[in-house]
Amino acid sequence: MTGKPLEQGGIDGRTEATGLGVYFGVRELLRTEARTKAFGIKNLKMDEQRIVVQGYGNVGYYAAHFFAKQGAKIIGVIEHDGYVYNSKGLDVEALNKHKTETKSILHFPGAEVTQVGNGIKGLELECDILVPAAMEQQITKANAANIKAKIIAEGANGPTTPAADAILHSRGIVVLPDMYLNAGGVVVSYFEWLKNLTNVRFGRLNRRFDERRGSFIVDALKRSGHINLTDFEARQIIHGATEKDLAHSGLEDTMINSFEQIFKTSQEKKVSLRLAAWINSINKVAKVSAGRGLFSN
Repeated sequence: MTGKPLEQGGIDGRTEATGLGVYFGVRELLRTEARTKAFGIKNLKMDEQRIVVQGYGNVGYYAAHFFAKQGAKIIGVIEHDGYVYNSKGLDVEALNKHKTETKSILHFPGAEVTQVGNGIKGLELECDILVPAAMEQQITKANAANIKAKIIAEGANGPTTPAADAILHSRGIVVLPDMYLNAGGVVVSYFEWLKNLTNVRFGRLNRRFDERRGSFIVDALKRSGHINLTDFEARQIIHGATEKDLAHSGLEDTMINSFEQIFKTSQEKKVSLRLAAWINSINKVAKVSAGRGLFSN
């Protein structure tokens, strides 16, 4: 069993893992001009992205949190009972507090617009990135032609129907598929499993050593008189990786490597990222199965 409380063998960093994975996946798409040019995306800068998030639960909130932390504007948040919108960007943390206190995102004081009812219409708001992180089958052939986002980042399971996917693809809208993008929770669950096998908390063996070594480096730099470190820089050098740091780092590495593989297949076979992800997955399963003698061919 994974996803356990920390005191029962859980891993620090599991709670926010899926939302953080969504952020990492989108960041990888925007990382290089070669990738964005391949999909006709012109704007690479994260701090210029306008984002609409559907679903403000665990996945949606943390995705919004990490996007906003890097300067992106969360201009719209959608729930089943309506949506809130602000062209200048919503305060992600204040909205989360409002939802906790009122049990709803509606009538948030920081919103320019509050739409009560028919929340699914919020999917048609003009934005750069749309993050459906609520329920399945939210983008269908009925509304796919009205989607104005340039990128759809599937934080939920199956939020786009096959018919809608074909429409989006024909319109040049890039879909980061769920089987890749929302895998963050599963990835960190794997780390939790590894932790339970060893019965050793990640970072326990090396954190203090790294902190002492960092302290020696900072002291040496200060004694040299040639480098003036800020307090922040000194803390960064001294800081020893915690379990959460290592879980996030492992997740980041997994999302980077997976996107590179999916993108490569997409370009080589001239298919969508979704189909490329499926091809890669099937090939991996086939190789493992063949290695175990399950498939003769």
